[in-house]
Amino acid sequence: MNQQLQEQVQRILDDAVATGAENSLQFCVYRNGECLANACAGWVDFARTRPINTRTVIPVYSTSKGVPAAAMTRLIAQGKVSPDTLVADIWPEFAQNGKEKTRVLHLLNHTSGLRQRFPEQKTYEQVADWPCMIRAIEKSAPDWAPGTKTRYQSLTYGWVTAEIIQRVSGKPFWTYVKEELFAPEGIRDFYFGMTDEAEQNAAEFRLAPSLQPSKSFSVCDPLDVLMRQPCIRRAALPGFNAIASAQALAAFYHAILAERYFPQAVLKQATTLNCPEPPPPSRSGFGTYGYGFALSGSLAEPGNVFGHGGYGGSDGLADQNQRLAIGFTAGTLGDHPCKAKLYELVNLTQREGWAP
Repeated sequence: MNQQLQEQVQRILDDAVATGAENSLQFCVYRNGECLANACAGWVDFARTRPINTRTVIPVYSTSKGVPAAAMTRLIAQGKVSPDTLVADIWPEFAQNGKEKTRVLHLLNHTSGLRQRFPEQKTYEQVADWPCMIRAIEKSAPDWAPGTKTRYQSLTYGWVTAEIIQRVSGKPFWTYVKEELFAPEGIRDFYFGMTDEAEQNAAEFRLAPSLQPSKSFSVCDPLDVLMRQPCIRRAALPGFNAIASAQALAAFYHAILAERYFPQAVLKQATTLNCPEPPPPSRSGFGTYGYGFALSGSLAEPGNVFGHGGYGGSDGLADQNQRLAIGFTAGTLGDHPCKAKLYELVNLTQREGWAP
C-alpha cells in the first residue's frame, strides 16, 4: 500500500460524500502487482446508519462485461475456440433467420446485429430464465448482416458470450468464472447471482437526479428497477447484473495484466481495434471493441486502456503501458466528478467516462 496515495484517494472520496452528492464510493488501484490504494467512503444505506467498507458490493451493470470477455479470450488462448469460428459450429440452434454466418468475433465486437430487446419477454422471471432467453435469441433475426456494422449489444452480449463459454467449457458460466478466473486469484466480492450472505453487505443504490432512467426489456423498467428484483439479483446474467466491490474489479484487471488468464500476446490481440467502420476521431473507446473489451487510450494506441464501464458510472479498467488496474463503484447512479480527480491522481491515460 502506498500510504500517501491512500490518503489522497480517501480525501477525494470523503469530500465527495460530504457534499451530499454521493452516498457510497469505492476506489481501488493496483500497479505492477501491488495494491497501491483501496479506499471507501459513505454509507451502505441512504439513511446513513451503516458505514460502507471495502468489501461492500454495489451493482456495476455493464462493467461486468469484462468478465465474459476475459473468459472468451482465455478459451481462445487455449485453442478451444477461434474468433473466426462459426457460432453454428458450437451452438447449432443459433444458426437460423439470417444468423447462419455469424462468427464468434461478431458476438465479441458487437457487430452481430442481434436485437437488444425481446418484446415476447413479459416478466422479470422470463428475463432471469436462461433457457427462455436463449430460445428467444435463437429465434430472432439480426438487424443487418453480421460483421457489417457495430452497435453496442447492451444486454444480448451477456447471453450469447456466456452460452458460448458454457458450450465450449462444459461448465455453467458462473461455475467457470469462479473456478477458472476468480478462485485462483482470491477474488471475492464479485457476484453473478447474489447469495443470502452477500446480500447482507450489499449497498443500497438509486438514481441521481441528473441521470435519465435506462430502459431495459419489454417490461420497460429502468435498469435500476430491474436490479431490485430478487429473481434478477439471484441469476447469472453477465451482460448487466454483476454486483461487486471496487477492489474485486481492480484485482480482476490486475490478474489480466499479470498474464494469469492468458499471455500478453493474446491480450494484445484481444485489445486490438476490430470493427467494420473507420475508427472514431475521439480517444474515448466506448463503442470500439476487441474481444469484448471496450478500448481507449492514446490515438496511437487505441487499445492501451481497456475494460468496461457500466450504467451509473462504475468502471473496471486497465492501462497496459503503466501496468495499472482500477475499480470504481458508487451507490448513487449518475455522474461522478470525483472520478476524474481519481483518474488524474493515478495518471490513467484515458479519463473520460466509459458508460453508455
